[in-house]
Amino acid sequence: MSGLHGFCTSINPKLIRIYNPTTTNPFPNRTTTNLCLNHHHVISAVHLFSSSEALTLRRVSSMATATPSSSTDESKPFSVLFVCLGNICRSPAAEAVFRNLVEKRGLTSNFRIDSAGTIGYHEGNKADGRMRAASQRRGIEVTSISRPIRPSDFREFDLILAMDLQNKEDILSAYERWRFKEPLPPDAPKKVKLMCSYCKKHSEKEVPDPYYGGPQGFEKVLDLLEDACESMLDSIVQSQNAPTSAST
Repeated sequence: MSGLHGFCTSINPKLIRIYNPTTTNPFPNRTTTNLCLNHHHVISAVHLFSSSEALTLRRVSSMATATPSSSTDESKPFSVLFVCLGNICRSPAAEAVFRNLVEKRGLTSNFRIDSAGTIGYHEGNKADGRMRAASQRRGIEVTSISRPIRPSDFREFDLILAMDLQNKEDILSAYERWRFKEPLPPDAPKKVKLMCSYCKKHSEKEVPDPYYGGPQGFEKVLDLLEDACESMLDSIVQSQNAPTSAST
């Protein structure tokens, strides 16, 4: 830090001006240097200086950006998105089941939970009344409003759960279309997993769509979701605590 002696920073509000308080001009015979910041990243410099001066600027800009970024990452909740076809039966029920488990364990502030559909046909609608009723009988309230999956979901969520193989294929196809139109994480497809891959008590590979069936279909869906969500929550909590345990 000795290279920073005699220097300080003034932020206003997206501008950092580097100056030496002992002189009128921070660098004699040179114009004052401005570094423009965009989302905490230095994007341009008006002038270049000698290698030692440039090093000093980089150190100062690093100090201004490193701390907020690391602090944000540490406090960010783990985000989970459940996805089915229309977001009115399986995925809203999965969201509600998982939210109920998280609340019971006192982990609400540690998670962000949402659901979506691969189509927008039911956008703005409540979940299917039969699914809401079946969930209510188990003490679980389904409150989500249907929405389609969107490009930002691949950036914002840590885990994306597809209810069946077709849902997973549609999610990945959407990613392939959207990644050419806007920046998306290259590893986003790795976030997409099948809901039943977390089941321990059931052998089914997919959560069946109960929409065209009878009441027993909704009960079966909830059985699968309760099994998968409990196992998934254990897995997430264990993975989140692993670094802390290893360091202590």
